[in-house]
Amino acid sequence: MSKPKIVITGASGFLGYHLVREAAKMYDVYALYHSQKGDFDAVHWLQCDVTNHIQVGDLLEDIEPDFIIHAAASADTNFCELHPEESRMINVDATINLVGIAADFNIPFVFTSTDLVFDGGRGLYTEDDTVNPMNAYGRQKAEAERVVLEIYPNAFVARLPLMFGDIKAGGNGNYLRRFISENEEGKISSLFDDEYRSIGGAYSIAKCIVALMPNQHGIIQIAGKEVVSRYAFGLLAADVFALNKTLLQSVSQNDFTFIAKRPKNVSLNISKALALGYNPLSIIEELNICVSNSLSR
Repeated sequence: MSKPKIVITGASGFLGYHLVREAAKMYDVYALYHSQKGDFDAVHWLQCDVTNHIQVGDLLEDIEPDFIIHAAASADTNFCELHPEESRMINVDATINLVGIAADFNIPFVFTSTDLVFDGGRGLYTEDDTVNPMNAYGRQKAEAERVVLEIYPNAFVARLPLMFGDIKAGGNGNYLRRFISENEEGKISSLFDDEYRSIGGAYSIAKCIVALMPNQHGIIQIAGKEVVSRYAFGLLAADVFALNKTLLQSVSQNDFTFIAKRPKNVSLNISKALALGYNPLSIIEELNICVSNSLSR
């Protein structure tokens, strides 16, 4: 019996890397990438520009997927701030095109969003809290969330935090890999002690998205259980990866000027996901998996 087919956009990016490997356990995966093909041989790699609506439509018509996960994004907040029209083509326009196709053919659709739809004034936001993004990336994702559910109420919006995961994972979004590389090169890492996130492990998050995908709709926040500052996370990662802690510098957001404004506390209330069976590993547990995987390759 053939496996159900799933299309994953942004498959060679950081989140896509983890989604592809999780989905491949039970689906026939069609992994869409823009410029750099992934290295996982158990899936179909297909080059595709998600902003080319005709190419996307033709590709989906050929594949006839049973599920779509849209993880492609322009996620560099500074780039989005400086190039709002270009980033909007990926973050909003491409999303509208994809969800429109999914709605037309009643294909279960997952859109991956961000905690940066909130302004960070208090933290532990729920799915029902009013969004109020501080930067262009957050505004684009908030708009995309709204339009996705207007076009296709049965779509599933996975609102996600800052993530870490396999240091082999592709894309510029591999926060942990950059952190480790800088430390090993003897560079000082300035880490905010007053910026809080529900930092989540990508293994747990990808597993949850794939598990909930067939039966859920609306916004579901999927993040870590622990709310930590970037500095606190850096100390934990340094312990697990045996890094040089003397290179970690605790700093305040107040001492810096940013291109894209940064919220203070966009931690997420994940009660809804937990009630649906989500059981994320702790930061330490997920970091230990990252170490094991880095040693086994």
